[in-house]
Amino acid sequence: MSVRVARAAWARGWGAGCRRGAADLPPPPPRAVDVAELLRDATAAEEGPREAAARRPPGQCSVLLFPGQGSQVVGMGRGLLRYPRVRELYAAARSVLGYDLLELSLHGPREALDRTAHCQPAVFVASLAAVEKLHHLQPAVIENCVAAAGFSVGEFAALVFAGAMEFSEGLYAVKVRAEAMQEASEAVPSGMLSVLGQPQSKFTFACLEAREHCKTLGIENPVCEVANYLFPDCRVISGHLERETQQEREHRRSGRGRSSLPAEQGARHGARSQDAGIMT
Repeated sequence: MSVRVARAAWARGWGAGCRRGAADLPPPPPRAVDVAELLRDATAAEEGPREAAARRPPGQCSVLLFPGQGSQVVGMGRGLLRYPRVRELYAAARSVLGYDLLELSLHGPREALDRTAHCQPAVFVASLAAVEKLHHLQPAVIENCVAAAGFSVGEFAALVFAGAMEFSEGLYAVKVRAEAMQEASEAVPSGMLSVLGQPQSKFTFACLEAREHCKTLGIENPVCEVANYLFPDCRVISGHLERETQQEREHRRSGRGRSSLPAEQGARHGARSQDAGIMT
């Protein structure tokens, strides 16, 4: 992403698309989309002559990495409201979601904010509001951005920032995704456990033990697997809630590493999330 493209993309994200509601989103095409055809069209469009970008040293470049579910907290966004256009962003979110996301983010209650259906939109909107603060305080970071990425729902914020989606379209996609994952997590009690400080062999063995434990509880086809590789010696384990809770207790008792069970239950990644019809 060049300096010029980064600026234009961010401006577009706050344009007409920010004011559109869910009812204004375009309907799906009347016929099935030929993905191969779309890819050919995109490739053909990119084959035209392009101006060669000057190579810059790494110290003059920036990358934005957007957070995912689990980073929500009651009061989030409070310090961002004084920056330009942030209240406009939350007003647009209310139109898309049908409820006051700003009120929920600022005052909770925590149990409501931690629900997948609510916290994913909250993290998405707060992330883009934080970009507005960054743009106001350190515009060079935005101007020198060469890439954007995100953890899970953070990928949608990265797409909006990059100009691949308008704000309202990205938020509506997050809304549908979050509601489907909420329904799937309620159908079968499940959870996710972040574990730090274990070599890969220990993760594999722990998951095997967990599945055997679930079988003793009468659970058919138990699920316990490594869902996310966050960084060296840190993994997210996903599966049935009974075993996730037991595994957390074991890690704390043994002192083999640190673990954290998110307040919001639900295996949002791995085999259990496929019940929502979503590849995560």
